[in-house]
Amino acid sequence: MPIPIELHQQLLLAVIQSGFKKEAWEIGAAAIRDWLVRHQPDAIAMPVTSGYQWKNVFLPNGTLLRTVFNGKNYHALVEGDQLRYEKAITSPSRFANAVGGVRRNAWKVIWVLLPDATTWKLADELRPRRKPLALKNRHEGKSFSTGIRSSP
Repeated sequence: MPIPIELHQQLLLAVIQSGFKKEAWEIGAAAIRDWLVRHQPDAIAMPVTSGYQWKNVFLPNGTLLRTVFNGKNYHALVEGDQLRYEKAITSPSRFANAVGGVRRNAWKVIWVLLPDATTWKLADELRPRRKPLALKNRHEGKSFSTGIRSSP
């Protein structure tokens, strides 16, 4: 990537004077990475180190959960590896039922706002979908009723 010659010379001089042991391209790569983190945090994949595991859906630290009951919004927050509602550790099911006072399916009544997201998603939409058993067996070349492989 071309840069002005004066800037390249200043960089080389600074490297020599400081005794820095990296190549110019390594310094450039670090500067670009730093710039990306400051201006486009989503451009650099940063490992998620904490969050709440809800069945087969991972909710990173900072995820906000919302449910509505009688026209009022209620919120729970993923803090570290725990889900908290009114400062108490809870689960999505307990959160949904504590708010509704009735048996509610958390997947159907909780909306999720992931960190750095701008739109809420219904929790059920975040669940990975599996193929129905009949289709799965057909794709594996097995007979649905017997499980015996059919000839090609």
